[in-house]
Amino acid sequence: MAEYPWRTLDVAGTQVQLRTGDEQPDPGAVYLCPSVGEYPIYDEAIYQVMREDERRNALFRSAITDAVPGATVLEIGCGPDLLWTLAAADAGASRAYAIEVIEDSARRARQKARSRPAAGIAVIAGDATRVVLPERADVCIAEIVGCIGGSEGIVAVLADARRRHLVPSAQVIPAAVRTLAGAVGLLDLLGGDVAMPAAFAPYTEAVLAEAGGPFDFRLYVGGVDESALLSAPGLVEDLRFNEQSYLRGGDLRLEITRGGRIDGLLAWIELAVAPGAGRLDSLAEDTNWLPVYIPFAGSEPVAVQPGDVLSLHAEVAEGADGIHPDYFFHGQLALEEAGARAGTAVAMHAESRYSGGPFLSTVIHRRLLRRQRPGSRIRQ
Repeated sequence: MAEYPWRTLDVAGTQVQLRTGDEQPDPGAVYLCPSVGEYPIYDEAIYQVMREDERRNALFRSAITDAVPGATVLEIGCGPDLLWTLAAADAGASRAYAIEVIEDSARRARQKARSRPAAGIAVIAGDATRVVLPERADVCIAEIVGCIGGSEGIVAVLADARRRHLVPSAQVIPAAVRTLAGAVGLLDLLGGDVAMPAAFAPYTEAVLAEAGGPFDFRLYVGGVDESALLSAPGLVEDLRFNEQSYLRGGDLRLEITRGGRIDGLLAWIELAVAPGAGRLDSLAEDTNWLPVYIPFAGSEPVAVQPGDVLSLHAEVAEGADGIHPDYFFHGQLALEEAGARAGTAVAMHAESRYSGGPFLSTVIHRRLLRRQRPGSRIRQ
C-alpha cells in the first residue's frame, strides 16, 4: 500500500485525520471526494464546475425556454449567477423570484439582478421552506437534485413550495429523476490504496462540521462508468415532480454479472429535465453529478461470481433536519446454487446518511479516516 500523508481536520472540537494523496486526481483515475451538494458550503470552484457542465446547461435552458413565456417563475437555489432565473427572463417570464440560502451567494445574485432592472427579478435570501413570497408562481425551477436524486431534500422542499409558493397547476423543472444502484468493489477499483486528493480535504472538513461531528460521510466516486458495476442495476428512487409521484425505496434484486469482490453499492441518477426529453445519465456521461458510493458495513470485501444474487430492501428515512433523507439497505447475498458454496447466504447492510450514525464502520472509511492520535503530527 502506498504511503500517503494524514491531514488533521478540526471537526466540532474533535480532531480527525484524513488520508490524502496528490493535490488533484490524476486524469482518468478513480478518485473519492465528499458529497457536498447537501450542505451550504458551495464556493467559487464548485459553482465553476456547474457552469461548465454544458450537458446540464443545455437541458435546463431548453426546458426553461419552452415553459416560462408569460409565467411567474420561482427558482429555488439560484446561486450567485442567477443562471436559470436570467434564462427565464430572457425566455419571456413576466416576473421571477429567486431564493438562495447561502448569504454571500444571495448577495452576488442581487448584484446580478440589479444589472437587469427590466427583468423583474427579486432575489430573496433564506431557506425556501421559511421565506414568504408576495405571490404564487406558475413555474418552479429547482435544481436541488442530488447525486442520489433526493439527497439534497428536493421532495420536502417541493412539498412545501406547492403548499405555499406555487399555483396548483405549477410546472416543475426538472420533471423527474431516478436513482439506480449496483454492486461495486471500490477497494479493488482503487487498487487497495484509499486516499482522497488533497484539494478535497477542506470540503471534507466543512461537511463534517456542518453535520455536527465525525461520521461515515457520503462519498462521490469520480473516474468510473458502467464497467465498474459487478451486478445488474436496481431502482432506489423514482421521483416525478410534476405528477407528485415519489417512489422511494423498495426491494432490489441485483444479480451478479461479473466475478470479483463487492464492498458496497454505486448509485447514480437518470435526470429528465423536461417531459419527453432525453435523460442525463450520471454514470455514462461527464457531468457535475457524480456517482455515489454506499458502503457495506463489515471488515472485508465479499467475493462474488456470476449467478450470485444480492437481495436488498431499501428504505429512505427522513433525516434529523426534516429535509435531507438518509438511505438504508438491508438484505443478503445468496451465493450460486452450484459448487461448494451452494446455499450459502451472507447478511449485508449499507447506509448513506446526511449526518450522524456510525464512524469508521466500513472498509473504505477506516482506510480513509482515523481518529487523531495523541501527539501525532501532519506528515507533509
